[in-house]
Amino acid sequence: MTPSSPEDNLRLTVPSRGEQVAGWATQVIGGPTGRYAAVGRRGISYAVTVLSALASVMVALGVGQKTYCVKNGWSAPDSLWRACYSDVAVGLNVEGGPWARGGPGENQPVLTAILHWVLRKVVPSGSGLSAQQYYFAICAVVVALLVAATVIATAHLLRGTPWLAAHVALSPVLITASLISLDMFGVALATFGFLFWVRERPALAGIALGAATMARSYPLVIVAAIALVALRDRRSEALARMLGAGTVTAVACLAVAYLAGGDPFTVYRNWNAAGPGYGSPWFLLTLLKVDVDPSAATWLAVFGWLLALLVGAYLVRRPAHLTPLAPLALTMLVIVCVTGKSFPVQQALWILPFLALTAFRWREHLVWAGVEIVTFVITMLFIATRTGGVKGVAWQTYLIFVVTRLVAWVSVAWVGWESAEELQDHHDPESAAEADRQLVADLAHGNFSTGGDDSEIVGGPA
Repeated sequence: MTPSSPEDNLRLTVPSRGEQVAGWATQVIGGPTGRYAAVGRRGISYAVTVLSALASVMVALGVGQKTYCVKNGWSAPDSLWRACYSDVAVGLNVEGGPWARGGPGENQPVLTAILHWVLRKVVPSGSGLSAQQYYFAICAVVVALLVAATVIATAHLLRGTPWLAAHVALSPVLITASLISLDMFGVALATFGFLFWVRERPALAGIALGAATMARSYPLVIVAAIALVALRDRRSEALARMLGAGTVTAVACLAVAYLAGGDPFTVYRNWNAAGPGYGSPWFLLTLLKVDVDPSAATWLAVFGWLLALLVGAYLVRRPAHLTPLAPLALTMLVIVCVTGKSFPVQQALWILPFLALTAFRWREHLVWAGVEIVTFVITMLFIATRTGGVKGVAWQTYLIFVVTRLVAWVSVAWVGWESAEELQDHHDPESAAEADRQLVADLAHGNFSTGGDDSEIVGGPA
């Protein structure tokens, strides 16, 4: 670690003046912050308010991107040719509970299935276009609120640099990915769980993360990263409280499903029985005429989780100041995503908070987002082609873009470590200088101590 430079400090505290890309982007809302502006005087609430409002604009642009489907419906293959398909608007069923036949419980975890069911209860009876439009509009409002909640949690994780939460609020992938599903529900819960852990509220962290795992499975990776860092830092008591609260929350959610007459494990059995899905490297093998049956795909996905744990365990053995929690969780999450049974385009939403928490540069963010958006379009066209259309995208083209996307995700994890170090140095320059001297001494004497509490994103407890 080396003390941050004035340029790094400016990039982190006033992005519009410290990053050329951010400066250009602010031209549409008044231009970069002035040289003599009183930066930080308005506090974090001002940044959160502005970013939340701008996030709603991004979600509105996502609605605009799906205008054709809003007007004409989400039937295939037209919704695919127009790249406006959305899971939230198809299969509308307001009869029965979440686990009724054809209900959301068949392909959604417990809390997401319940959220779908609750929102559908608001929709007028029927399953025609008007009902789809009504439901899609409600979901768009809910997603905008969930993005705003994620922005709030992310900004509070970044004390002194709240504008970095713009990586959540203003990411271009919100336009294409935010309204495909209700993944933002799990993202928001997981981000608050991360916040509670950093603020030394392990019980609340366990509740939020336990609920997040009942909305999507990916928060389990975040829990694993927290556990590895907590064990390294000898915070076993706090870890036990978090895991206990999380377990109780998950069991309570499963019990609610059973009491409602449903089987909350149906979604996991369906996942186990499914073959490789779009975006997955294992699906690419099937395009190359390599048979990958559902059982093999399941074991490959499980191997990805084990690989993430092994990589995480290896990384936390390094000196503590070199392995902060945010880039560790990002790396483990990327490994799980790129080795999964499927790799849908909406998974991009899960790493947005970590782009902020690792102080990603906007140049790299936009390159990654560009790959995501192009792959989104190519994926829609490729799926439409497989429906028997005479136009579309050849499997070779699809393969190239999926491989490019996989490389882009691995690059995000790699770059995140460097930018996270700049953020650490910015918040604690004296410790950065001392850590730099200590590292040199450790290298000289072969001593690599992993002691000390470095489980927080920056600095000490809030």
